[in-house]
Amino acid sequence: MGEDRPSSGGDGPDDEWSVPDCPRCGRPVWLVTVSGPGPGIAAPCGCPVAPDLLAGNAGSGR
Repeated sequence: MGEDRPSSGGDGPDDEWSVPDCPRCGRPVWLVTVSGPGPGIAAPCGCPVAPDLLAGNAGSGR
């Protein structure tokens, strides 16, 4: 309860979420804030990244 994610009903590997890695430091990126046409800021690491570098990773593994 309290989880806002879909589940296939099992506890297998398909229930695990994967997030993209930062192309600069390799840490997991949970959020990219973009406030214009330039690079965004990845969170929680704070690295500047182009949003399209992470777009191809969305939903990978599913």
